[in-house]
Amino acid sequence: MLVLAGASVALAGPTGAPLGPITDVGSVPNGDLSAGLDGWGVVGPASSLVLAEGPILSASDNVTVIGPVIALPGDAQVVPVAIGAPGANTVVDVRARPADGGAEVELATVVPERGVTSFDIPVGQFAGHSIRLVLDPTMSIGRRMVIGGMGPVRSLLPGWSISGGQASVATAWGRTALQVQGGRTTVVTPVMPVAAPARYLGVAVRGSGVVSARAGGPTVWAVAAEGAWTWIYAPVPAGRSAAALGITAEPAAGAVLSLGPVATSARGTRIRSITRSGAVVTATLDPWARGMRAVLTVSGRTVGTGRVGAAGRLTVRASAAGRGTLVLLGDATRTGASRVVRAG
Repeated sequence: MLVLAGASVALAGPTGAPLGPITDVGSVPNGDLSAGLDGWGVVGPASSLVLAEGPILSASDNVTVIGPVIALPGDAQVVPVAIGAPGANTVVDVRARPADGGAEVELATVVPERGVTSFDIPVGQFAGHSIRLVLDPTMSIGRRMVIGGMGPVRSLLPGWSISGGQASVATAWGRTALQVQGGRTTVVTPVMPVAAPARYLGVAVRGSGVVSARAGGPTVWAVAAEGAWTWIYAPVPAGRSAAALGITAEPAAGAVLSLGPVATSARGTRIRSITRSGAVVTATLDPWARGMRAVLTVSGRTVGTGRVGAAGRLTVRASAAGRGTLVLLGDATRTGASRVVRAG
């Protein structure tokens, strides 16, 4: 799992919506256990919850730990909780218990490591209210869960909306990225300017899972890949000069999805015409496509590559024959495109 750096760390993607700064916006009373067990509770034998040197809490397999009451400010997004499990095969369900009554709400499921690690628990849906975090472990008989503390309350991405799963900001494959795991996660960026001729908001995705995006127009989908960043572009309705990008990320079980940069302003790019002469495929694209890479595939296998030259001209020589697809690879500021073509 991921551990965020300390408060007020400025993190930003190369373009698009800034990923940060991470800001402390509130505290957890006795979250550091400096006052012993004051404010903490337990469901199960009280003797099964032990305050040890550190200070840390050590809980056996037959108890549920209840954290202190946390008054969440309006911009609260996550509460870090430090959890470890010296034994294997431990899973901890984290729920929110409203302080004014009502049913508990599941927030996240975490799989602790042997050492104590910080997990950012999403609490944005309770911003402006008071809750207690409920830590309910499932582990082998005789094992123990270790809790190293809770808090402070943080705004992970100021101005964004985050719900479900677990979200963190970290470096992934050389980029500062928003990383999500632990289930379906929905994020909405602040409103971003979309200056003509750009008509899309884009996001690069990598990892294992499915991502959808919407910027006021149709929803677009992409399946993330482990080996490369994949760009998806959500169209902005005509006439709008600004839009927010809503993203729903669904990581595969046990996997992490990385998003970054997020909400780049992109211009649509087209393959205007395409011809073939023997093994040579020639295409004309929009002039601003200069420098973009293209791949020619047949039956899912790459049979040729090329780069768009001056005036939007592209030439690719195919190494095999067959019905294929010419794919223009998009980037942060220009959308991709594809056309079916007979190669070879």
